[in-house]
Amino acid sequence: MRAAKPARARPRAKANPVRGEVLLTLGGVEYRLRPTCEAALAIEEALDSSMLALCQRAGAVALGYRDLAVIAGAFIRAGAEPDDKLTANTNDEALERLIYAEGQIKVIGILSAVMTNVVSGGYTPSGELRAVTENP
Repeated sequence: MRAAKPARARPRAKANPVRGEVLLTLGGVEYRLRPTCEAALAIEEALDSSMLALCQRAGAVALGYRDLAVIAGAFIRAGAEPDDKLTANTNDEALERLIYAEGQIKVIGILSAVMTNVVSGGYTPSGELRAVTENP
């Protein structure tokens, strides 16, 4: 009798790198993380810290599970498709456990990429890449 192959994680939505989006796999599910102004503001309010300070802490590998869950949750909710109510209502407490299982170091690396997109500018508040003008 053959062993069953493990199910492959399927993306709910593909990440658009032009928007600064990346994918984060938690519990075998791929989530699209989108760097919007609303997500950044929600993260700063929930963690009582600036996004720049959080980027610095991520670079120093100094973010705890709650911090990572709040950051991931806000970017996951921002990346949800309009008709995807499950992703739009992602629970930060559940994310803490999924991040624990996935590995803190891996998750910090992925979230750092999205937070860097937020603090480096170049995106509209909705997460769209701003047009680049050419100098003559």
